[in-house]
Amino acid sequence: PLSAFTRSAFVAKKRSYDQPNWFGVALAFGTSAALWGFLIKQHEDDVREYERRKAERHHKCTDCS
Repeated sequence: PLSAFTRSAFVAKKRSYDQPNWFGVALAFGTSAALWGFLIKQHEDDVREYERRKAERHHKCTDCS
């Protein structure tokens, strides 16, 4: 019951929402963009590998064997 009236030791002052934390915003958007870029690159690599294996499977050259 007493802990509801005590203040946390980690909060030194009330948070001001007048100025956004631009570093945190940039970090969040940058991380999101990097993850999306990695996801798109990985997808393109996977599609390229799929197409290569599909073409290899249908290849009927007698000189290759």
